[in-house]
Amino acid sequence: MVDVILETDGIGFSVQAVADRAGVTHRTIYNHFPTREALCDAFSDYVDELLVASSGAPEPAWSLASIPLLVEGLYRTLALRDRHARAYVMLMIGNRRPMSAWRKRSLMAEKLVAREQSEKLPLTPRQVTAVIRMFVSTMGWHLLTEQCGLSTDEAAAASAWATRTLLDAAITKRTTKRTAKSSSPSQGGTNATRRRRN
Repeated sequence: MVDVILETDGIGFSVQAVADRAGVTHRTIYNHFPTREALCDAFSDYVDELLVASSGAPEPAWSLASIPLLVEGLYRTLALRDRHARAYVMLMIGNRRPMSAWRKRSLMAEKLVAREQSEKLPLTPRQVTAVIRMFVSTMGWHLLTEQCGLSTDEAAAASAWATRTLLDAAITKRTTKRTAKSSSPSQGGTNATRRRRN
C-alpha cells in the first residue's frame, strides 16, 4: 500500500492496485476491509503503531507542557520511517479527510487545551488544537522537511518553538491573572502588616 500511495501521491489509488501489488485478488482485500475507507483507516492505524514501535518508547501521556517536548522524538521517528510517514500524509491529502489516528490524537489534544486555556484567548480550543496539530504531526514534519527544505532537526526545533509559543499564549494569561491576584496584598493583609509595625 505504501508503494501504491507514493506512486499515485495518494490521489485516486484503487483497491485493485493494492491487490495487484500484494499479489492477491481485490476480493481478498474486501474480505478484510469492507470499504476503501476502512482500508485507509487500517493503514493509518498500522503506520501509527509502526511509529510508536519505532520510537523505542511507550506512547507518552499527553499534557500541554509535554507537547513541545514530544516534537523532537516524533520527527526523528518519522525520518526513520520516511516512506510510511510520507505515504500516510499523502493519503490524508488525497482523501481530503483526517485518518483515524489523526482524529484520535486531535480529540485528546483538544480536551487538554479546553481544560487549561485562558478564557481571554480569542480562539476556541478547537482552533488552538488545529494549529498545534499542524506542528506536532506527520503533516507538520512533511511540510517543513519536504516543502520548506528544513532538515529533521531544524524542523523539530522550529515546531517545538512554535508550539511552546502558542501554548504560552494560550495558557499564560490565566496563570498571570492568578499570580497577580495572589501577589497583591489583601486589605486584611495590609492592615495586619501595619499593626505588626506599630
